[in-house]
Amino acid sequence: MLLQLLRPTWIKIIFLAEWLIFILITWFQGGLDSRRQALIAAYPLLFFYAIGGVFEIVSRKTRQIARGWRLLLTAVGLALFDHAIKLWVATFIPYRTARPLIPGWLNLAHNCNFQGSWVFSQLDVPAVNLIPLSITAFFMLSCSWFGHRYYVACQRTSLWADVAFLSVFAGLLSWLIEMPLRGHIVDFLCLPNMVTADLKDIYLTIGIAAIFVETLDNPGLSRSWQGGRQELVNLTQLAKDVVAFSRQDLRDSWRKLTRQNNLEG
Repeated sequence: MLLQLLRPTWIKIIFLAEWLIFILITWFQGGLDSRRQALIAAYPLLFFYAIGGVFEIVSRKTRQIARGWRLLLTAVGLALFDHAIKLWVATFIPYRTARPLIPGWLNLAHNCNFQGSWVFSQLDVPAVNLIPLSITAFFMLSCSWFGHRYYVACQRTSLWADVAFLSVFAGLLSWLIEMPLRGHIVDFLCLPNMVTADLKDIYLTIGIAAIFVETLDNPGLSRSWQGGRQELVNLTQLAKDVVAFSRQDLRDSWRKLTRQNNLEG
C-alpha cells in the first residue's frame, strides 16, 4: 500500500499541476526570495500528491463514492464543514491574526478575502460585481449536479467523476453561502508570508484535477480536435442532450416522490 502511494504516476502529477503553477507565479512575482520561502511553497505538493495517490488506490477498488441524493448530501456536508471552521475562526481568532498549527510552516489565521478566491488575490484581480458572479456560480453549481448525473447515466460510473462533482459542488456551494451574504471570504489556512486560503480552494483544486483525470482515463471520450466549427456543433449538441436528460430526470424524480407520498398517505 505504501509503495503504491509513493510510486509516481501520471494521476498524481495531475494533482500537483495547479499548485506547481501557483509556485511559478509566486516565483515570477518575487515571492520566493529565500530557501525557506521556497520550502514553504513546495511542501503542500506532498499533500496533493498524497491525495492523488489515495484516490488512485481507491479507484482500483470501487467506481462510486455514493449514489444520487447521498452524493449530494455529502457535497453539502463538505461545504458546511468549511463554514463550521470559518465560524470557529471568526469567533475565537481576532481579525488579521494567526495561531500556529505547524510553527513556521502553517498557521490558522483570520483573514478576509474580498476578491472571492486565493487565486484572484494572488493575481491581484480586482473585486467584481457580486450579482453576475453569483448568478454564474449558481449556474455552474446546477450544471455540476445535472452534468454529473448525465455523465454517469450516459458515459460511465467513475470514482473520478464522483470526486470531481463532490469537490466542485462543495467549493461552489461554500462560495455561494458566504460571498453574497458577507461580501468577502474568510480565509484561514495560512502559509506564512505567502498565501491564505480555505477548504473551498482545496476542494476546487482537487475537483479540477479529478476532471482532468477522468477526461484522460475514460477511453470512451474523444480527445481529438475536430476543428472549431465541429467542436462548437458538438458542444451545442451536448448542451441540448444534458438539458433534455435533466428535464426527464426531474420528471422521473417528481413522479417517484409523488408515488411515495401517495403510498405513505
